[in-house]
Amino acid sequence: MEDVGYTIKPILYNEGKLKRRVVRLISEYLEPRQIFKLITQREWPYSALYQKEYACRDRAMMSLAFCSAGRIAAVVGGDRYKLVNGVPVRVGSYEGLKRENLILYDDYIMVRHMVVVKRSWKVVEKYGAQIQVRDDFIIPLKRGLFENPYWDQLVPFGWLILEYLENCAPEKGRLFPYKTKRAWQIVNYVTGMFPNWFRAQAEHFYGHYLLPDSVKLAKFVKVVRPEQVSHYIGYSWQEQLKNKELKVDFGWIEKEVREIKKRMKEEGIKV
Repeated sequence: MEDVGYTIKPILYNEGKLKRRVVRLISEYLEPRQIFKLITQREWPYSALYQKEYACRDRAMMSLAFCSAGRIAAVVGGDRYKLVNGVPVRVGSYEGLKRENLILYDDYIMVRHMVVVKRSWKVVEKYGAQIQVRDDFIIPLKRGLFENPYWDQLVPFGWLILEYLENCAPEKGRLFPYKTKRAWQIVNYVTGMFPNWFRAQAEHFYGHYLLPDSVKLAKFVKVVRPEQVSHYIGYSWQEQLKNKELKVDFGWIEKEVREIKKRMKEEGIKV
């Protein structure tokens, strides 16, 4: 596969009408390095006064969308709906991730109590309130934390998140000041894709390389039935290689981390 500038055809939609995007529209799954390049290839043209800060924030938002494999409303917040006679009716809103949900450690970022969105009331009634909250998970900041080396592919995304947390994220409260519609606009402008594309790419990567078991993957993304994610569990000959770097590129990881550290040092952040 060629590297990503726009060698893959971007999926562009009418920004004024956020129509439903479905997994069947996605015909190509990328390596993490290619997704990282999409996230960092361009920035929303903010005022020069806020360009660095807001672009840093947006990269963290997209990195969390990918690393968490969560819906965008769970990351940034958004309206909550309930079907009434087959018609969606707004019944509240999701706050999205808060600064308090992200705990920093030397080698990783822990994400705690991330909310599961689009959870039906019937499912909540059947399984209890805990079904609306995901189990804690981590995003590595250092290579070699896991026995499975493919987890190292998430390290540069973790550093994009850390850059935001250390540079300009709020000390408490909602992590991002915008919600789903604005996040969709940013994702589409920067990458040519849409938020649910990140979720599909993440579930494919987790299902093929990190958690190639439908039960474990279902528990990670907190879905009730493993068959809901079974289509992301697939065969890949790379999985059985002793040298994991023969196919999936690992050389990009340290290079990108160095670039992020350099930016952080320029901002006076100790790394």
